[in-house]
Amino acid sequence: MITIVSGTNRLKSNSLKVSRTCEKLLKGYGEAVQVCCLTELPENFFSVMYDEDSTGYAGFIDKYMAQADRIVFVIPEYQGSYPGVLKSFMDAIDPKLVRDKKACLIGIAAGRGGGIRPQSHFTDVLHHLEVEVFSRQPKFSGIHNLVDDEFMVDQTSLDLLEDLFTKFLKF
Repeated sequence: MITIVSGTNRLKSNSLKVSRTCEKLLKGYGEAVQVCCLTELPENFFSVMYDEDSTGYAGFIDKYMAQADRIVFVIPEYQGSYPGVLKSFMDAIDPKLVRDKKACLIGIAAGRGGGIRPQSHFTDVLHHLEVEVFSRQPKFSGIHNLVDDEFMVDQTSLDLLEDLFTKFLKF
């Protein structure tokens, strides 16, 4: 199972559009895929994130992280790094649930950097958690020009994702 984490809780985000595009592409390879949208975190997430008795949050983590063999993170750039909700989400996960899993990072940004800083910062977090991070990390600049209302539509970007997944699935 591959989990794609849409790295923000912003509604109708470009991260979700890219995540849905990744889901579609990976399903085309016959992979079992699910999208973890951080907008679906329980409303009381911050008060229950460390509460082991919280069945709603525990079920969310089990479904999206414990069951995954591989994880694709679509990470938007917020204030020169990645969103705080993604940090909180990762902080609340028992490190044993992600240790030794394989991850792929896709950076997106409105600006020219394409999310290079959040990818770098998040790679450090994943390495600390002993997650194997795939070395190819595409960066999509001017993301608002590469998506429509639902998906990524720019053909050059789609070709880059196809190439990425061809190699990531062999990793």
